[in-house]
Amino acid sequence: MKLTNFLKLSITAAILASCGSDDNDAEVAPGLVPGLEVPSTYVFVNEEGESTVDFSGQTTRLRQGIEILKDFTTFGTTQELLDGKFAGGEGFIDATLNGSKTIKSKVAETFSAVNQAEVRAVFDGYIEDQADILLEEFANAEAVSVATVGNVGKLERAGGAGFRFVNANGLELNQAFNKGLIGALALDQIVNDYLTLTEGVAEQAANTGGLLVEGKTYTDAEHHWDEAYGYLYGASDEEVLANPNSRHLERANVVDAFLYKYLQRAEEDADFKGIADEVFQAFKTGRAAIVANDYVESKRQADIIRRQLSEVIGIRAVFYIKEGVRRIGLGQAEINNGNAFHDLSEGYGFVYSLQFTNDPTTGEAYFSPAEVKGFIERLDAENGFWTLADNTAELNAIADEIAARFNFTVEQAESLDAAN
Repeated sequence: MKLTNFLKLSITAAILASCGSDDNDAEVAPGLVPGLEVPSTYVFVNEEGESTVDFSGQTTRLRQGIEILKDFTTFGTTQELLDGKFAGGEGFIDATLNGSKTIKSKVAETFSAVNQAEVRAVFDGYIEDQADILLEEFANAEAVSVATVGNVGKLERAGGAGFRFVNANGLELNQAFNKGLIGALALDQIVNDYLTLTEGVAEQAANTGGLLVEGKTYTDAEHHWDEAYGYLYGASDEEVLANPNSRHLERANVVDAFLYKYLQRAEEDADFKGIADEVFQAFKTGRAAIVANDYVESKRQADIIRRQLSEVIGIRAVFYIKEGVRRIGLGQAEINNGNAFHDLSEGYGFVYSLQFTNDPTTGEAYFSPAEVKGFIERLDAENGFWTLADNTAELNAIADEIAARFNFTVEQAESLDAAN
């Protein structure tokens, strides 16, 4: 039987509490908030030594997403199965993922009813199209024709390591689905939902009064902060759950396919070195501030998280667009279209995610839904990537427009390592 994150962290906390060594006492994080007790790892316990941390629901949804992504490139997968997993939370190979949690119910949850419906329809469309034009249409990769302008098909991956499968516009729907969910699910839930809930007057009053959630060891404010933490780190193993900087994350150890993975990609570039630790320190410090009823400090730390995680979306959108441009310029169309269109597909998803960012100086997204819709229309125009391959000036213009809203340059973003 698998332990839930709550139980695993409770066990960890109990072990720490029983050791009695000064090394296991809460440590004040250097250079952050003098006088505020910030633990060295994301472990918070009550006076009885019980963990007050629980983000099991977030772990479930992220792992549901990982399994769905595998289905997106598995021939024979049906739309019914994909819809059942995405919208119904049922049909997962990992039976522990079946039940009351669904991804679709949390997609664009903070948006207005109209915008939310539009966003959810986009993801339903990715599922329907992938099943219809690929997974149910062909028995295997060998049966798929080479993609051409306006036609669904396959494009060779770098080094002959299999194929990329694209729609008529050259877009990999699995990448659009994946990178779009990074914004519509993980980022939106962190920066616009759960961190914002901890800033509510009633929730803070209940926290100050020590009012626990019925049957639990935590207050609503503590729990909502932890749920934000879970949407970033929750799909990782136990070591990373408590300390995301524990191994610094050789790529083989990053099992998450969502926001945490791309926070680490940004960390790998010298221009953004330290961003991963800044986010982790902000999560720990903000949680400690909530325990101490210091809501000015928790808001300050929440805004650090909002700014840095939003910037990751912008960084990756610019990087993948520019990487697509670079690969288009290499020539050898069939092979390099496979590589270039893959990068552009990832960029497409990150561009879609821009509408879920949060600029803490304004409280609004760095790009509105209307502005993002405009970007997508430009990427989809005529024959999509096939057309853009002959018009890289348009791609460069989009990259420039995105970088201009953030605190980084195109040159900084495009210097990142080219791996996924």
